[in-house]
Amino acid sequence: MRYIPIIFVLSSIMIFSESFAQDFNKTLIKTSKDTSGFSVNLYSSAFFDNKEFTGNIKKGYTYPGFFIQPRFEFKPSSKASISGGFHTLYFAGADTLEMFVPVLTFKYSLTEKIDFLLGTIDSKERHFLPEPLFKPERIFVSHPETGVQFLTKLNHFKGDLWINWERYIKDKSPFQEIFTIGFSGIYSVKPIENSSGLYFPIHALATHHGGQINAGNSLVTSLANFGGGAGYNFYINNGKLNLGVESLFLFFKDISPNPHYIYKSGNAVYPKIYIKNPFFKLDIGYWKSSSFINPRGEELFGSESVVDSTLNQKNRNLVTANFIYSKQVAKGFTVEFRFDIYYDYKPSIFDYSYTFRMLFDGVFGL
Repeated sequence: MRYIPIIFVLSSIMIFSESFAQDFNKTLIKTSKDTSGFSVNLYSSAFFDNKEFTGNIKKGYTYPGFFIQPRFEFKPSSKASISGGFHTLYFAGADTLEMFVPVLTFKYSLTEKIDFLLGTIDSKERHFLPEPLFKPERIFVSHPETGVQFLTKLNHFKGDLWINWERYIKDKSPFQEIFTIGFSGIYSVKPIENSSGLYFPIHALATHHGGQINAGNSLVTSLANFGGGAGYNFYINNGKLNLGVESLFLFFKDISPNPHYIYKSGNAVYPKIYIKNPFFKLDIGYWKSSSFINPRGEELFGSESVVDSTLNQKNRNLVTANFIYSKQVAKGFTVEFRFDIYYDYKPSIFDYSYTFRMLFDGVFGL
């Protein structure tokens, strides 16, 4: 795991070099339009997220609550911005806030297509990761992600390279440092805004629990998920609907200095068929995995039980269905409903979850 941050730095240098090469001639012949000024961003959401899980991998629970994240933003130029505020999370029935933390983001546009973020990074798109690698609920119940991020959006590609530092340690801290590093992207044969044609997703994610200055003798644990796939979609019903198929091939590996996890490596395949329009998406899939561990993903897709370690299941076979309705009903105001089914047919366990969510994400000029 000690070499993964080096890879991250080298990738960052490549992005910097490419962006400066692309912009060098433009900088010589023109200056950026001045769009400096102050604004206020209000990012907030109320949610009711209910899991009805009865199997041995994971039991059900409910998240009823809301978060508020107001920010003041200053743009000294069209390419740079500084925004800061706070993030507070509350769960219904609790006597105190679940979370109250500062947020601060420095953002610089390396080019018109590449943004560099330092501080509180952007995870609103779940880093383009599928549910087995990134649980949807992390968007509204987890700590705001803090670290370094490069966001890229080209004509045929969009990508996210980031590191999220989840726990900081001091000398003799009684716990380990924790961070996640990842890269995720989608390449489309047609322009990515076209929403049709052949496309190829790629994902890499690693989590690390360790440290050299903390107290204690806990083992260093570094786990990696990686993989990719292919998909194809096309318009039907006079362009009103989009029908598609997709298949992901994912892998797990314990990359700790001394691998010690219950499973050292694993794999999974996840074919799906889906139909969507601008307001909803319905997909049906089949998940088949062996010895698969997914530290940041939905645990139902993994082999490790969070109920009892004696209930781990090496092989997992799930039929899944997912329905999402999301519509912007006013400027910045979105209403969402999500319903998920996970059917483990061998022990005949039917698990499901549903989420009601309203989201406001708006900017007001000062």
